Amino acid sequence: MKSFVKTLQYSSQQSESENRLFCAVIYQAIDDASYKGLDKRYLRYKQEAIEWLTSMSNDFCLVCQLANYEPQYVKDQIKRLAIHGSIQFTQAQNDILFNGSIKHRTVLSLIPWVAKIVLINK
Repeated sequence: MKSFVKTLQYSSQQSESENRLFCAVIYQAIDDASYKGLDKRYLRYKQEAIEWLTSMSNDFCLVCQLANYEPQYVKDQIKRLAIHGSIQFTQAQNDILFNGSIKHRTVLSLIPWVAKIVLINK
């Protein structure tokens, strides 16, 4: 019984290396979302990263909590990056992702809450 209690105590205490691991997951997603190149594979990663970072999905919230971040705080910081242009799709990236079929697609149409914020602030 002693070892079981010790195991429970250990599992409730997150180690520093585990914390850094989940921070790295968030940082990698931010790096993927900030991709500036034109490789279609990496543009898909960018799209997925933006979707993950802007959702409040269970896995996003869990990763944030395991990294000792409040999920809403992370999402708010991503919003700031999007508004300031650090996370956006260029026209060339849009053309590659959408085969040039949608010429006027912008980051505002890809991230609906950014459009609302920009419209409110105008």
